Amino acid sequence: MITRSLLDSPPVALATMFPADEPQTLITRPLAYGYMRVPREVSDDKVRRLEQAVIRFAEGRGLYFVSFFFEFHCGSREAFDELVTELVRAQSHHVMVPTMRHLARNGLLQDVMRDRLFDEAGADVLALRPRVEAPSHA
Repeated sequence: MITRSLLDSPPVALATMFPADEPQTLITRPLAYGYMRVPREVSDDKVRRLEQAVIRFAEGRGLYFVSFFFEFHCGSREAFDELVTELVRAQSHHVMVPTMRHLARNGLLQDVMRDRLFDEAGADVLALRPRVEAPSHA
């Protein structure tokens, strides 16, 4: 589920936002959204640190980070479906994850989910920590 949305109207290359307590802000950088799976045993502090690291990662690549979509239940893809819908609505093409395992533990399922993001929203997935390949048994 999305925790917060900073955009009320569909943005294009330039998005204008009107927070109630701040003057108008003009966003000229590409938009990025985050996606994270959060098992119940993970502490709020660890989640907060991961959020901050992902936001810094996005900003370090010249992106404007909008919000996170969180998956709280194993096997659920409700937040993922909402993310795809929001990417299309906002015309955003960047999804940030701490690792590819936040999409899925299985590599083939990761590929299917990345393909869906690209096919439906033209979005690429950027991982804070790159995929770690399993050692070969040669």
